[in-house]
Amino acid sequence: MTTNINTKQLKRDASPHLKVNRSSQWVMQQVLVALIFPFIAAIYFFGWRVILMVGLGIVSALLAEYGYQKLTNKTVTIQDGSAAITGVLISLSLPVTAPLWTIVIGNLFAIIVVKQLPGGIGRNLFNPAVAARVMLKLFFSPWITNWVLPGPDLVSTATPLEAIGNWTPVVGAEVPGLWDLFVGNQLGGPVGETSKLMILLGMAYLVARRIIPLQLPLLYLSGLAIVTALYGDFSYVYYMTHLLSGTAFFAATYMVTDYSSQPLTPDGKIIFALLAGILTGIIRIVFDFPGGVGIAILVMNGCSPWLDSYLAPRIYGHKKRIKNNKAARQRVKRV
Repeated sequence: MTTNINTKQLKRDASPHLKVNRSSQWVMQQVLVALIFPFIAAIYFFGWRVILMVGLGIVSALLAEYGYQKLTNKTVTIQDGSAAITGVLISLSLPVTAPLWTIVIGNLFAIIVVKQLPGGIGRNLFNPAVAARVMLKLFFSPWITNWVLPGPDLVSTATPLEAIGNWTPVVGAEVPGLWDLFVGNQLGGPVGETSKLMILLGMAYLVARRIIPLQLPLLYLSGLAIVTALYGDFSYVYYMTHLLSGTAFFAATYMVTDYSSQPLTPDGKIIFALLAGILTGIIRIVFDFPGGVGIAILVMNGCSPWLDSYLAPRIYGHKKRIKNNKAARQRVKRV
């Protein structure tokens, strides 16, 4: 039995024929929503200037990307939200006393040098916000390391990392307690990294929306905990102080999980996160430098192509894994 079908009445759309609400723009929007939690905490602890900092960060990042793409005759992509996220991350990574021009410089470096020059989103080897953060600390420390305690008086203070790093195996009396470190009381530092409670809420949101896997932040924090526990003779207070101080939780949530600068292979992601945490602990203990998290992540960003080349899945019909870095990353993307 045959049936005559009028093909003109059939709806024929271009492939793929998948109805999925997730897009790169939607993913970026979810990350921005998750950043609201530390943003609110920053306003609570450091005041309304935080709004100006974040607003300037977003605007300068968007203008940097728009201006570069217009001048180079490339497609303008500011609508995807990635530049806005970079602007927020850089702004929240600075103290409330940071001059506003440092935010602009950080975004110009992140967007143009780190992101756009290699080819744009998805082609950048290094995380733009992390690279800008490290650059600012290296060259503009007199202006962006003036830490102050939360409150209207802007009393200068030191970060807890200055008391537990550089071969220090114990926690001094000047370091706030674990609860204060967790909620952000009496803690100086970057405005968005003060309250680990609010950062955890942002992490929970991203995990619930399936934007990031929970294992990556946990692996990063576990790597940091292993190193500091071993060096601190397994003192709970010592390694928990390391976990709750500095950028560890903020980086574990918003930077280690960055799609563009992490490995593409599942095993590569696991090794990337764990080694980044271990390297963070080593840098904190050995060096008297507060930017250990950023350096660790950048080092592992640089290792991502190498990890992919050795951990790429074996192509059916081939006995060996792909050894060429570029070919490996291209084929893994297709998988």
